[in-house]
Amino acid sequence: MTPSDSPSSGGWQRLEDPAAARVLADAYTRQFFEPFIYRERRVSDVARDLGVSTNAMLYRVRQFQRLGLLEVTRTEPRAGRAVHHYRATSPRYFVPFAVTDAASVQALYEASLDNTRRSVLDALTRAWSELADDPRWFGLYTSGTERGLDTHVLLPFPPGQPQASGSGGLLDALLGDPYPAIWDNTTTLTLRPEDAKALQRELRDLHARYRARSTPDGAAHLLRLTLIPTRPE
Repeated sequence: MTPSDSPSSGGWQRLEDPAAARVLADAYTRQFFEPFIYRERRVSDVARDLGVSTNAMLYRVRQFQRLGLLEVTRTEPRAGRAVHHYRATSPRYFVPFAVTDAASVQALYEASLDNTRRSVLDALTRAWSELADDPRWFGLYTSGTERGLDTHVLLPFPPGQPQASGSGGLLDALLGDPYPAIWDNTTTLTLRPEDAKALQRELRDLHARYRARSTPDGAAHLLRLTLIPTRPE
């Protein structure tokens, strides 16, 4: 593990130890380490947040300490065993691709983001299931036009039921106030380069605007925005 203080590094701590790099490259293991980045935490509090036993969390904490990723920031004396507070050794880490176990960039991408992908699927599954009053109409709705495939979407109820104002898209029914804020839509757009860049920047600004509105008393929402140029067929 190599810290760098050069201005160009931006304070990123470079991980050269494959075992330490694996903590951040593996989505499952990283979830135990993330709560300690930027702030100090107690083992019992993190264990409760993650839904694991204190002993299981303590095992992870000791592993991260051995790898030089975690340090004790302060200790609270008390009758019996003292309570330690821990924090990551750096607020920023860089894991070089060459240090990881991944056989390809795709393999690293999948391993690193797999936990996020599962979280998205779990949240969508729960939300759709709660909205599906009549399971007979819960499923895939596919339609096309003279130009080819127009819509392929999973819905908890038939299109148009309930009715909602909008552009006529199959997901417009979810825009009504009685329904939770859900939007899961994948489509292919044929855009000029300048329009694609404009969309990219608008998505960045949209994310930043609503991130600034985050509040401790609000409900947690999982947001994932993706825009990727595809290969021409």
